[in-house]
Amino acid sequence: MKYFIINFVSGTLSSCIHTLIGYPLDFIKTRIQIQHKKQSMIKAGIQIIRDEGVKALYRGVSIQLLNSVCAGSIYFPTYEHMRKWFARMDNLNEHSYLPFQQTFLAGSMAGIASNIFACPLEYGKILSQKTKIKKMEQTDGPIHKLYQILKTQGFFHIYKGLRLQLMRDSIGCGLYFVSHAKTLQYFTPQGRDRTEASQFGILMASMSAAASFWSISYPIDIVKTRYQVLNESTTSIIKQIYSEGGALAFYKGFQVTVIRSVVVNIFSLCTYENLRRVGFKYF
Repeated sequence: MKYFIINFVSGTLSSCIHTLIGYPLDFIKTRIQIQHKKQSMIKAGIQIIRDEGVKALYRGVSIQLLNSVCAGSIYFPTYEHMRKWFARMDNLNEHSYLPFQQTFLAGSMAGIASNIFACPLEYGKILSQKTKIKKMEQTDGPIHKLYQILKTQGFFHIYKGLRLQLMRDSIGCGLYFVSHAKTLQYFTPQGRDRTEASQFGILMASMSAAASFWSISYPIDIVKTRYQVLNESTTSIIKQIYSEGGALAFYKGFQVTVIRSVVVNIFSLCTYENLRRVGFKYF
């Protein structure tokens, strides 16, 4: 129980920090992904602020915070319990570093499990972010949008894009935790476990994990985002994106995403690792 509570609290708090710091750039990322023209992060941000006001950059943040609490409370504990299970199989300490395959599988399972909440809540967030409104104009919130879909189209429609999100997270989260663990191990004295990695190592591991996740999963993410806001097939959307600039079009908005992810990961994963250390040391 102690193991679960420490991972639950650490994961939930770090996920909320991740959302609060990175949400404006996430909003810009969604706008860039769904438009057909190419636009820089700065120009997109300026246009949103000019047309819709500064507050627009946090439109839909409530549902993303809910996502952080619900999905984050599953994401990190699942990863840690899978790690613990593998460590026991290999007769290792629960904080020991694991082989590539086991770390990847633990991260992949964490990404898959979290989607019971993450998929519908992320869908609601994207529906809120795509709506362009004038300054001071009112619009329905993301929870209300999901409720209307649930009411008019049924339960399964709030999981629109689930297959693409599972594909993104099963691959991306696996690589995320592999990159995090291997970088952390590099900065850990030989023969020690992850609780004794240096703070600089935690910083570098946080940055490498963020870059690894999006480098491989971003093309899936842009297809998923368009699929959730358009009434078109996945094949049609892939052809549409390719026609806008070839293979590079699948990385439209990648710059803003990596910047956001690296910056917020420095705060969120550093918070996560240090909260776990405090928890296991004093409780």
